[in-house]
Amino acid sequence: MRLRYRLIFIFCFLSLFIISCSTRQGSFTILSTKNAEISRVDLKRIDFSRNTTGTDGRFWFLFIPFSSAPKLEEACDRCLEAGNGDFMTNAVLYHTSWHVLLFGYDGWEIKGDVGNSISKGAADLKSRKEE
Repeated sequence: MRLRYRLIFIFCFLSLFIISCSTRQGSFTILSTKNAEISRVDLKRIDFSRNTTGTDGRFWFLFIPFSSAPKLEEACDRCLEAGNGDFMTNAVLYHTSWHVLLFGYDGWEIKGDVGNSISKGAADLKSRKEE
């Protein structure tokens, strides 16, 4: 019985050193870090890769980071590459950080529907002039 109380006490004590936070930084109707041909975009024709995610982050040990600072642009680029496109609609941006004793993580995550402005479903400029 004493062992059980000790384990509960140790668990409660260690949980005081666990810190975590994830905040929603914003929502975007259309978002891109690449050159997108917006004049060709017809949102009703383009096929989207739904709920695509991109992240960029780094781990910490003590106060020493294992890589460079996480970049929002890199997370967005990874999301666009995962969806094979050049713009996102309905994009939501999150910033996440957590720390457990000597270890930690800090990063960006972006989720959205990825489309390609030069895909087969995009409007052709010549046919648009003819209509």
